[in-house]
Amino acid sequence: MQQPPKFMPDKELSKVGGSLWLYIIMQLTLSFLFSFVAMPLIMYSLYYDYSAINACIEMLISFISGIILLWFMSNSFKRSIQDLKFTFKPKETIDTVAMMYFLNYAIGIIGALLSKIGLPDTSPDFSLNGSVLFNTFTFISVVILAPIFEELIFRGMILNTLTKYNKMFAIIVTSLLFGLLHLNITQAIPAFFMSLVLCYMYVQTDSILVTILAHAGNNFLALMSAYSNHILITVLVLALVIYGFIKIILKSKEVNAFIKEEKTNENWYARFFKQIPNLLYLIFTILWIIISLFMNMF
Repeated sequence: MQQPPKFMPDKELSKVGGSLWLYIIMQLTLSFLFSFVAMPLIMYSLYYDYSAINACIEMLISFISGIILLWFMSNSFKRSIQDLKFTFKPKETIDTVAMMYFLNYAIGIIGALLSKIGLPDTSPDFSLNGSVLFNTFTFISVVILAPIFEELIFRGMILNTLTKYNKMFAIIVTSLLFGLLHLNITQAIPAFFMSLVLCYMYVQTDSILVTILAHAGNNFLALMSAYSNHILITVLVLALVIYGFIKIILKSKEVNAFIKEEKTNENWYARFFKQIPNLLYLIFTILWIIISLFMNMF
């Protein structure tokens, strides 16, 4: 049974929520500032691609906020990106993509059934169905920047920081924080389960490159949803779903053993969310999701 650390971790735990608050504030601030920069172009949207302008702004916001947050977290947690391992493990990467895609596919089916009873889809449309510029900016944001920054922040920084207390606690809390950061119900739930797979595979492989490539692969498949009527895409999706289901079944015994091994008498969940920045982050993101859900319903 894993023994909890002897030192007091409250200050370090509160830095996790503080870092995510910085990220949210940066996103809102940059969105506000860039809206003024884009305004002249938007006013002439008859001559410019309005959707491409928005996609470009989102790409720049993602890049700038990601760089600043990584710098802040590296200094705050005394952890350098150079300390992470970027070992290329193709089999583990494919396994991770397949398990994530199966979960997303299953959740997508449930979401489609719920939409029949009036639950709205609040997630943004990331399909590549616009102009060349829009598709290019969207691809860079979703397939390149998001996987790199989100993996370095959540698996590289947050998960690595929390695993010193308890690995199971670290996986669940990191996944909860990651899901809630998406701020809409139709992305938060799949992101939570996707993160469970990413966190577990990172702990098992000790390679951030595995999760970056798997995350990028999962997002790329999501972008290809616009071409799901193509026979090759259909075959690939079906193969991944079946393979992902098989891998989850095969890993179930391994995961159960991992959960039993990580049992601890210390309630790290209560200790984590007793920290004011973490509690406020939890309340803010849940309220945002509930309000956006109701606004889309009426």
